[in-house]
Amino acid sequence: MMKKSVFYEAMHDKENQITFFEGNSNPTPPHFHRCIEILYLLDGSVKSSVDDETFLATKDDILFVRRCAVHALEPDRDFRDYVLIVKTQFSDDFASMLEKETLPALLSDKEFNRKLLPIFQEMARKETQDSFLLTKGYIDLLFGKLLSHYERRKIIATPNLSTVVAALNYIDEQYQQPITLDSIASHFGYTKYYFSRLFNQYIGDNLNNYINMIRINNVLSKAKKDETANLCDLVFACGFDSMATFYRNFSKYYSVSPAQYLKTMYRQNTR
Repeated sequence: MMKKSVFYEAMHDKENQITFFEGNSNPTPPHFHRCIEILYLLDGSVKSSVDDETFLATKDDILFVRRCAVHALEPDRDFRDYVLIVKTQFSDDFASMLEKETLPALLSDKEFNRKLLPIFQEMARKETQDSFLLTKGYIDLLFGKLLSHYERRKIIATPNLSTVVAALNYIDEQYQQPITLDSIASHFGYTKYYFSRLFNQYIGDNLNNYINMIRINNVLSKAKKDETANLCDLVFACGFDSMATFYRNFSKYYSVSPAQYLKTMYRQNTR
């Protein structure tokens, strides 16, 4: 049974750009997201929990949080770290290697880790974060080093969370098709009432809102790749049943119209 304090950190799954920053001594409550998270400890110490494993990490340790692992941090007052959250578009070169296996949560070979610190320092530079190719190159280099040095282990899934993650993956694959609470609950062998309660408990939102958010993200992703594409065609191709439904849901996440958003996005693409 899931702890009541665990929450789904949806913002990282919604964003496409790199997330990299220097963290401090603020505690992080138990949460999960579908991105890989890596922390390099610069100073201080932190009591950490990843899934059911609890440990103390100190300077020059690296924390590795696999996709969908519930994790929390209780740092001391001197704590500083680099935080890298790897989005899907940056992980395609090694994602298949981490589908059924993962690196240990605590990577404690400090001498080896210190050799990787310059990679984190490079990723901290604005010039790197502004460049998709540079960012992806440094991430591939980092994962290549970690995967060749540290031994992997099998992933032990949490039953309820595994169902929710499987549902998220199902939505990623089927978002272009009609998906209802009845159909997805039946697909996973649950009543719609149980599945709805389970989904809301982990995701913090109802199924329809989440599906429409995924559809919106895909509309924008496809529009970014093809500036000549017709918005209406993209909307229907991504599973919306009407433009009104698209506009209504778009306004939940963005303070501008789709046309204004796309205009700004295309302008940034040409810089």
